[in-house]
Amino acid sequence: MKQVFFCLLWSLGIIFNCAAQDGDLQKKNLSDTMLLPTRTLQVKGSFDDLKVLKQLFPGKYYDLSSGKYKNQLINWECKTCKPKPYIDENEGSSYDFPYAEGTATRLLKVYNYKDSSGTQYKMLTFNHSEFDPDGMQISRFTGGTIGFAKFTLIDSVWTLKYFQPAAGAYGAFSQCPSPELILIGHDQYAFMIKSSNGGAGGPFYGNLYLLAGADGTYKEVLGANWVERTNVDENMSAWTCTYNAPVSNKRFFRDIIVTIKGTYNADDFEDLPEEVKPYAKSNKKGTFTLAKRYVYKWGKGYQFQGPAGVIVD
Repeated sequence: MKQVFFCLLWSLGIIFNCAAQDGDLQKKNLSDTMLLPTRTLQVKGSFDDLKVLKQLFPGKYYDLSSGKYKNQLINWECKTCKPKPYIDENEGSSYDFPYAEGTATRLLKVYNYKDSSGTQYKMLTFNHSEFDPDGMQISRFTGGTIGFAKFTLIDSVWTLKYFQPAAGAYGAFSQCPSPELILIGHDQYAFMIKSSNGGAGGPFYGNLYLLAGADGTYKEVLGANWVERTNVDENMSAWTCTYNAPVSNKRFFRDIIVTIKGTYNADDFEDLPEEVKPYAKSNKKGTFTLAKRYVYKWGKGYQFQGPAGVIVD
């Protein structure tokens, strides 16, 4: 009987321990050298995206994925790091990174490209959010911090050539959208982030942010606000956008063309693009196309060069 009693206590102990671990994730303290831009890393053989991310941030790894829900994260903190200020584009507010209570890092996407000489590159992008003991990402109006790690293939070895742990926060619920690779000049690649946010139920407003290498770091060089309006009621105006960097005689920082297409409703007048409002005064409903050109100004980034081209039906 005594053996049965102890076996019961032992089994209950396992259950209680598992339950405690289930919602109580841990984090590992990392040296401040892990965030230095001078870090070195070589990857031989196949390039495993997640494995490389674990080497860059060797914290506590968890896979909380279930079915179609994917949640793989690395929890860490850095007690000796000196936090630096960054901007969260949701409200333009400043925050410090690394986060004071710890950080959860997740893989965003890996991009493969070549330059004109045939040299191969891999750009690994990742998302940081504040540590959460349940592995959650919360707060609608808090973006995820994006970071970059650029590798070059040298003698069959992927060698880390550039490392930038953080470049600012974008998106919602502490998650940065995966950026899109865009060629903006001769062997000059940049990353466009389309970030959409709004109140519960909508409408959602989308902004474009272009991050490019400038002055030795990846930073925001273009911001175009309210280029999309989605998740609206039937009688509300809505629009979406596309963008491109047409080939021109500019060797670097080609002009960016943002094309906005949508429908307008005069009953929704106040939120319409300024270029469309004059047409809504004479026609209650219609469709429109806007073409906005952004030109790079050294020291200032991309600036809107008006007027925008307008087509209204």
